[in-house]
Amino acid sequence: MQRIAITGSSGYYASKLIAHVRAHAPDVRILGCDVAEPRRAAAPDEFVRVDVRDRQLGEALRNFAPDTIVHLAFIVNPTHDDREMRSVNIDGTHNVFQAVRGIRPARFQMASSATAYGPFPDNPVPVDESWSLRARKNYRYAVDKVEIEREIAELAKQLPEVAVSWTRPAIIYGPGVDNYLSKFILRLPLIVLMDGYDCPLQLVHEDDVAAATWRILETDGRGAYNVGPSDWVTLSEIGRSSGRRVIKLPFWMIRCVTTCWWAFRLPHFEFPVGLLYFLRYPWVAAPARLEQELGFRFRYGSRETLHQLLQLDGQLAADVLALEEGAPALAERTG
Repeated sequence: MQRIAITGSSGYYASKLIAHVRAHAPDVRILGCDVAEPRRAAAPDEFVRVDVRDRQLGEALRNFAPDTIVHLAFIVNPTHDDREMRSVNIDGTHNVFQAVRGIRPARFQMASSATAYGPFPDNPVPVDESWSLRARKNYRYAVDKVEIEREIAELAKQLPEVAVSWTRPAIIYGPGVDNYLSKFILRLPLIVLMDGYDCPLQLVHEDDVAAATWRILETDGRGAYNVGPSDWVTLSEIGRSSGRRVIKLPFWMIRCVTTCWWAFRLPHFEFPVGLLYFLRYPWVAAPARLEQELGFRFRYGSRETLHQLLQLDGQLAADVLALEEGAPALAERTG
């Protein structure tokens, strides 16, 4: 790889990928395309301010002549403007697909999400890449990902000479994260088990996401890849690790409160009711293809990622912190 073009280059995922490429392949030239200015810590070599839906995006990509295109321009955080979110996520991706058909780079990758599996009571824990995608229709982000995944699979068939791949990351966390899910873990005063179910959640460290993305690209990987460690944490464990009380409440009650809260745009609950299902039923993804086919190994597990996030925010419970700090010393004494 010599020339990589990245859409959504100023976003969280992209900035981590750019930093990783800088560290591991400094001679690679990077084009960034976004509506927002680049982050200083991860600025591309060239930058074009352009909406992912604009026809000028295709022109910018063609002029750069990339051998690799990575599509990361999506609206992730829920918004009240459902039409705009769908326009960026679906219409914008169609625009990128059209550019890929014209340029035919050596490789093309798109970010999907483990949310595409959907949270359902009959999901095994974990699911591998062969499991069917089943989006919750009341959660726009997951619905968009399922739709786009079907279309990128068709694109891969149309362009057999292009290494077309897509990632399905779990919940991405790390020192740089600041989104509605991180606020759920860090800011809510209570942890609620809906109908008493202790939902498993899979957290993937931002550094591992960037490294896995790069591994897929440098090996010309094709198809879908789950991106998440082999472990997970439960809601009650999040409560214990952060020193917060864990309570059980009926799902119908939380659903009613969240529906009204979201409708009136009140603070703290920054997500629609559809997200509740992802805290009610499992959707843990097994990194089968990454580990078995590409030999990738995650540096951080879900528990390590959670504890790092809580410690940086000053919320890691004292007993957990003591255990974490004592682990290296114990290993040294017994090694």
